[in-house]
Amino acid sequence: MSRPLLAVLGAGLFLVAVDATVLHVALPDLVRDLRPGAAAQVWIVAVYPLTAAPLLLPSGTLGDRFGRRRVLVTGYAVFGAASLGCAFAPNVAALIAARAVLGCGGAMIMPVTMSLLRELFPDRRRRRTAIAVCSGIAGTGSVFGPVLGGVLVEAWGWRATFLVNPPVILAAVVAALRRLPRSPPGRGHWDALSAVLAAGGVLGIAFAAGPSGGGLGAGVAGCVLLGLFVRRQRSSPSPLLDLALFRRPGVPGAVGGVLLVMSTLVGLGLLLAQYLQVVLGLSPTAAAARLLLVLGASAVGSVTAPALLGRFGNSVVRTSGFAVAGGSLAVPAAGGLTSWWLGAALIGSGFGMALALTSSTDTLLTAAAPDRAGGAAAVEKTGYELGAGLGTTAFGSLAAAVYARHLVLPAGTPDAAARLAEAGPAQAQAVARGPAADALLAAARSACTAGVQVSAGVACGLFILAAAVAALRRAGSETSHAV
Repeated sequence: MSRPLLAVLGAGLFLVAVDATVLHVALPDLVRDLRPGAAAQVWIVAVYPLTAAPLLLPSGTLGDRFGRRRVLVTGYAVFGAASLGCAFAPNVAALIAARAVLGCGGAMIMPVTMSLLRELFPDRRRRRTAIAVCSGIAGTGSVFGPVLGGVLVEAWGWRATFLVNPPVILAAVVAALRRLPRSPPGRGHWDALSAVLAAGGVLGIAFAAGPSGGGLGAGVAGCVLLGLFVRRQRSSPSPLLDLALFRRPGVPGAVGGVLLVMSTLVGLGLLLAQYLQVVLGLSPTAAAARLLLVLGASAVGSVTAPALLGRFGNSVVRTSGFAVAGGSLAVPAAGGLTSWWLGAALIGSGFGMALALTSSTDTLLTAAAPDRAGGAAAVEKTGYELGAGLGTTAFGSLAAAVYARHLVLPAGTPDAAARLAEAGPAQAQAVARGPAADALLAAARSACTAGVQVSAGVACGLFILAAAVAALRRAGSETSHAV
């Protein structure tokens, strides 16, 4: 019985994760077709997770209140319809709007899927295995997105990356209605005002760090709304989110772990997809094949995580995952961007991130009561999507700044070509024509390499810092227990 259930839940989760990264390899083809500007390119990729993030907590708790299967099937329908909108978008504005609706559908699918694990697998050992499978599916989907995108782009173009969704979604709807039990509606009141405050707060913070730079005002507004949300939860007899969850051991570290893993996985994935095509000259399919190393390592990490969690516990596994990922990312940070060195780094970082992500998810879902599983899952998935969105914008902005600083255009480059080349390496490759083409490509490749190297260095430092903080907290906890 458990395998069909996991297949139903995993199908939608896989597509939601794939669509966060499917455009990474497809972006150069999309740029040639729709000609978006530099900011529009980042928005096309980032609007999906940045739209999903504010809606995850309301959607997860909506499932607790009105029935998880009902919310899940509705999310499937929205996701499928939005996929068609993306595939047939006539211009950049329509594509961004359709990607935003896609994020709305994903926000309904993800937390409900994970909260169903708490309901369907009450035994902790079996639930850990189910969590590892679904976390592995989510991580695998994020990494498999560029692989699928590369194959589809070479065969049919970037629009085909969205046409694979509707048939799978239709099958998932049928299977969900047949296989998943009806969740009894919750007895508590669903606080719509709290949902608006939570969504507005996360949206403000996401917009502040977004591609257009919402700035201090958006960030302050987001923090104020989240402060009002917290205040309301403390005084409400039926809070949307049980704040006691964050006082339980390991929960804050688990949320931070999800944010860090997903921001790095998605943000660096976008940069590496461009690096492999523009700098190393690989085709979309060949570039996607290189990224399969992360996919395989992530799968191995997800498979081995339950046994490691049972033996060593969440804290040790999460700290070890941080350390392995940080040590692996030191390779490209130090300049190891050739095929062999980069391959080793992808394998190590994929394995380490899978351990950290699985242990973090298990911590969050186990800490919540069964009737509050949707809220806990929504917290985890908010970290997941917010990390994906912020990773795209933060690492993308960092790499763009380094690229612009290091780009030295050859003399005689036409003004129009220069403006496009300054927008990014994919644009430089598209406009490299005439006698100066080789020099322009060499300059863009050198600047792109610098951007990837600096971004990998920042990610490496963040993981090493996370491992050190987690180790110190664990040591402090053990000392307090001993006393």
